[in-house]
Amino acid sequence: MRWRLPVGLAVLVTLVVIVAAVLTTSSSRSSDLGRRAGRAGVLRATAPNLPTDISIAAGTVGRPIKPGFLGFSFEFSAVRTYTGSDPAHVNPVLVQLMRELTPGQAPVLRIGGDSTDASWVPALGVTPPPGGTYPLTPSWFATTAALARELGARLILGINLAGNQPALAAAEAQADVSAFGSTAIEAFEIGNEPNIYGKIDTYRTPAGARRKVRPKTYDFKRFLGEFEGESAALPPLALAGPALAAGPTPSRGSWIGSLSSFIDQLPRLSTVTLHRYPLRNCDVPPASAQYPTIAHLLTGFATTGLADSIKRYIAIAHAHHRLVRLDELNSVACRGKSGVSDTFASALWVVDALFALARDGVDGVNLHTLPGAAYELFQFSRVDGSWRASVRPVYYGLMMFARAAPPGSRLLHITGQRLDGVNVWATRAHDGRVRVTLINKNPLASHTIRLSPPRGVSGPATVQRLEAPSVSAKRGVTLGGAGFGSQTSSGRLPSARTQPVRAEHRAYTLTLPAASAALITFERPQS
Repeated sequence: MRWRLPVGLAVLVTLVVIVAAVLTTSSSRSSDLGRRAGRAGVLRATAPNLPTDISIAAGTVGRPIKPGFLGFSFEFSAVRTYTGSDPAHVNPVLVQLMRELTPGQAPVLRIGGDSTDASWVPALGVTPPPGGTYPLTPSWFATTAALARELGARLILGINLAGNQPALAAAEAQADVSAFGSTAIEAFEIGNEPNIYGKIDTYRTPAGARRKVRPKTYDFKRFLGEFEGESAALPPLALAGPALAAGPTPSRGSWIGSLSSFIDQLPRLSTVTLHRYPLRNCDVPPASAQYPTIAHLLTGFATTGLADSIKRYIAIAHAHHRLVRLDELNSVACRGKSGVSDTFASALWVVDALFALARDGVDGVNLHTLPGAAYELFQFSRVDGSWRASVRPVYYGLMMFARAAPPGSRLLHITGQRLDGVNVWATRAHDGRVRVTLINKNPLASHTIRLSPPRGVSGPATVQRLEAPSVSAKRGVTLGGAGFGSQTSSGRLPSARTQPVRAEHRAYTLTLPAASAALITFERPQS
């Protein structure tokens, strides 16, 4: 369970790039984050004084974190940029970077996004759909299948709904089964964000006019009919959907009122899927809490507010005994924002956001990555036939979460004093080992924390730190003192350096620098 921020908390993040300052906004209670996020205030830069006491209780919160909780989301058109074109020699750096975040697990790879409704499989009886700009070739299937085999991945595969052709959907799904095998397919996800089909342009006519996927009158009833028509043409495997674009507040356009009906009418539906970004790089004014700035990314609106905004979807899905997966997530919608999505702030954001989502009951999350987007997790190049990767700051935050919340972990209750900008999470793993994650999103103030573990937990404890030169840094990020450098040819992070945490009377004391995070690991309790 997250240790909540106090009422009236507000944030001023001052960033000096050349001679610039950014004014932030914040929120107070997680249930009031969206409404209050526009109120500006100050996080004071105070020197550490008396330690702040935080206690970890033995009681657990929410569901266990499932294997495959942390997954990936690729666009159809992006896969071969990452894998390369030779199925016999799939990019080994990509494979290793994905394994680093899912050790000992079968990662869940969702292939979809906007390209779901632009992709199609050329086949007998299939008419290329309007806007079908990306035909899925045998070569595409070969390299994608090679990646899935290397990882032992479970696949959520988008199926074109924009074309509204059951024959097209059937051809695509049959090609999926032939290439990947039915046992590797977690589910077919039909369509992409159909609740905004009436608002988005997807193709141009030969005369150059822009056309929308559906008319403005397109509604849930029409969607359900199309979804049922396509699902009947697919092989009898599990379905995921409705792949809704979710916003800060569920409203009429979110189709949340129809979600129960959708589930009831589709017994093959195994997973309810949603897409969510806390900030947007399109269609929002600077005064909006969703406007992409580092300051906004570091507010509770972007983390606990993000999780709170989908609680109703989670409750409906679980009441119907379905999983719920946020299978498209990243910091800023519309391809991210340079100077926000690609900074160290994104690493601090993603650790906090993933814990908040796990606490509120999300069964899995897929981080969306797209070549050329500001929120990309990694970027690849080839030099003399050898692959190299530049690893973005957000990846380090994902790695910290993966270490802090291994599969089977349960979140623990947090009690104690409150601090401006500091969030605390704790987990207990299957083996009894307790891990505590402290995140200081305040770029101005460091804090001294005195931490009391649950009863029965004592003895040695160590800390790994997530750090960077500044909250706006794009390079120089380290986890446990180790980093990938400007490029990596292996995808392996050097061994982390840990430091002991000083203990006195069962309380462990450490300093948490401004704009940093720390992972404290307690050894297994003695039997």
